[in-house]
Amino acid sequence: MKNIVRILNLRTLSFMVAVILALPLSLKGWTGIYLWLSPFIMLNSVFALKSLVFLNSLGLIILLFVLFRKRWFCNNLCPVGWSCDKVSGLSRKTYSYRQVPDFGKWLAITSLVASLVGIPLFVIFDPLAIFNGFFTIFSGGFTPVKILFYDFFPGLLLMHLFLPGIWCKKICPLGGLQLAVDDVRSGVRKLTVRDEPGRSVPDSGRRYFVMAGAGLLAGFMVPRILRSEGETIIRPPASAGPDLFNLLCCRCGSCSRTCPTNIIKPVTDTAYPLAWMTPQLIFVDGYCLESCNLCSTVCPTGAISLFSVEAKAELFIGKAEIELKNCLLLNNKECIKCKESCKFEAIDFVASGNILNTVPVINFKRCVGCGACAVVCPQDCILITPPVADLKILS
Repeated sequence: MKNIVRILNLRTLSFMVAVILALPLSLKGWTGIYLWLSPFIMLNSVFALKSLVFLNSLGLIILLFVLFRKRWFCNNLCPVGWSCDKVSGLSRKTYSYRQVPDFGKWLAITSLVASLVGIPLFVIFDPLAIFNGFFTIFSGGFTPVKILFYDFFPGLLLMHLFLPGIWCKKICPLGGLQLAVDDVRSGVRKLTVRDEPGRSVPDSGRRYFVMAGAGLLAGFMVPRILRSEGETIIRPPASAGPDLFNLLCCRCGSCSRTCPTNIIKPVTDTAYPLAWMTPQLIFVDGYCLESCNLCSTVCPTGAISLFSVEAKAELFIGKAEIELKNCLLLNNKECIKCKESCKFEAIDFVASGNILNTVPVINFKRCVGCGACAVVCPQDCILITPPVADLKILS
């Protein structure tokens, strides 16, 4: 019995639950919910968007535990830490890393300060984002690009065979945030101890001042350097603007794993390096269901804002273009599939130059770019284009 208790401790159980919730198992809103436990993701999101959603309370609760117990999340719940420790146990090497800088603290503080001015720099390095992103490989078919990008988690494990403990001790920004919280708590305690007059602020305060300055500088400079001009990507509904989206998205893959029509795919176009592996909509096998808002419920960073199903009629993700020369109606054949498929009543039939024929016309005030008409068109003459493009109906 004792062996069972020892094996199935809280951290092990947490790893098992995290794996189940990360797999593409059609768990709807439960998919990737572990990401909401990360105080690092939560603070980056709240600071950048200046807003709070209900599930952010999970990260706040974890942060409260961290305030009283040093690295509580790492020691009790982190699936990446559990995995890295297991692999480190296979190595015969031991290192203290005392001479290695605390990169985790730098990543955490720099990112959080930069997020205050709208630029969450390093949210992509959160361990829960890395962990959940790995399971995206098993969703929507295997591709070399997906395997190459999302193998960071196995890479961490391999690294721990040669440098046991290096990620958790020195690199992880979530771990660095927890250490920073403990430093602040210790600093406040030392300043408030009355029986020790003359107690000074610890030297680490100077380092935090430099970290904060670096984050503030990055927050003002990065938008000028990294711009997403000319980006023509169809994003999920209620997505942030491209400049913020590319930084706020942690590439966890939760939106693609939970999409019931499997239309959310990672960006792999090398023309958009800043958008690499962020989600885009591809209307081949399905469309954006008018009754679905799952992508917004599972996004932990707010790159996709939470929206209601009723709001989808106002969320314009793209526009439909019709290449009329290929339309069956202009070739004296009957077809009304596009109109029948449109749940937003954005397609009308009007008389063409030949009074015997009618042609479909898009009402852009109603068309949200859901892709339903493009998917059912037997001639493939309907294309969904980003709303930023200068659209015209082709004839």
